[in-house]
Amino acid sequence: MIRQGFDLYHRYLADAGRLLPRPLRHLVLRLLYRVTRHPDFGFHHALSLVQGGQTARAQALYCSAGTLEDPLFEARLAPAFRTTSPVAKGYLAAQLCYHGLRLSGHVDDAAPGESLSLSINDTVLFTQSLQPGPARNPFRLILHRDVLARFPKAGILRAQLGDGRRLVPRAGTEGWALTLPQGQNRIAQDIAQRGQLDKKGRFRPDYAELTARQSAYLALYQELRAVFAREFDRPLLILYGTLLGQVRSGGFIPGDDDFDIGYPSPHNSPEAVRDETIRIMSRLADLGYVIELNELGRPFRVRAASGPDWCHLDNRPVFSPVQGQVWLHKHACLPLALEDFTRPDASQMCGVEVLRPRAPEAFLRAYYGPGWATPDPGYTNNGRTLPRQVRQGLARLCLPDRMQRDLARRYPGRLLPLRWRSLYPLSDQD
Repeated sequence: MIRQGFDLYHRYLADAGRLLPRPLRHLVLRLLYRVTRHPDFGFHHALSLVQGGQTARAQALYCSAGTLEDPLFEARLAPAFRTTSPVAKGYLAAQLCYHGLRLSGHVDDAAPGESLSLSINDTVLFTQSLQPGPARNPFRLILHRDVLARFPKAGILRAQLGDGRRLVPRAGTEGWALTLPQGQNRIAQDIAQRGQLDKKGRFRPDYAELTARQSAYLALYQELRAVFAREFDRPLLILYGTLLGQVRSGGFIPGDDDFDIGYPSPHNSPEAVRDETIRIMSRLADLGYVIELNELGRPFRVRAASGPDWCHLDNRPVFSPVQGQVWLHKHACLPLALEDFTRPDASQMCGVEVLRPRAPEAFLRAYYGPGWATPDPGYTNNGRTLPRQVRQGLARLCLPDRMQRDLARRYPGRLLPLRWRSLYPLSDQD
């Protein structure tokens, strides 16, 4: 729901907001940021203040140290008015945002085996598989700052189907004209050397870096698995893409650079699961681990205090509010029994023992569909929809502001709500 709301904002309201008188636009953006704490609203407010000659106010509101600097403040984005190609049914929206460039849209008439490719000038950046038929195929991607820095100083962003049809902002356009005064014009070489961007809009790490990361993830998993057994009497299981790679090959999905885990909770109400999760996070913080909550307050990412920021595991509780169903983030309601998680199966992953759901193929089939065993580099679950009751229940797992602030005060430097992080100065993670 929140994600769809931001897609609507970027498609309909962001551009229309420029028609408002500047003071009113500042008020609207500031209010949206204070209510949601979503960094895009803060970014656009700061950008509007800087463009209006109020840099000092932008710095006072959004910069905790040093000077307010952001290379994206100099970027420009506008529809490119010219096309000679047939147009697909759907749309492509683009908007500069805090993390880089946000793209969203959908294709309404995909053919069997169709895919959608995103390119800058003649360089294909990313390809996504589509589902055939009249069903709406959502498209959602953020091109992150480190990727944009490698773009040419000026170029045209295009989204094209395999049959040559374009997905465009509106009739008479061919894509988005993007100007980046600080662009390094290295993206073509980077893509040729490293391959297309991953599903998160980032460069794929090279083999040596990827291997080192995967080894570090497994070492941290082993450590945390022992902690969960000792402190909470809970198994810690691999899930999602990590489980998918392990079942397919005994290792990682090619290019996978994250690690998904989860633990079963005996509670059946989201509030009780959330309260238990707070106790677990607090104990982990006592033991010296660093806990992060995302902008929505969703629990939780965990890493060792002495390790690099990138070496974290994405953890979540698995619970059963309805018999024969388990719910878990991110956006999953699966027809499985909680016992599949409380009595897990032990297996090997890259020579390390891991725990996985007792019926791993059933988990993968329920989440990824019947074709889960066939690798598809362009796969995305952007089109996943859930019943309203499930969406609302999973949303109640997220910690409200009061709880986040209380935990951050109790565990300074150990429990980090990203929602309350200062937007500037930019960090390496931005």
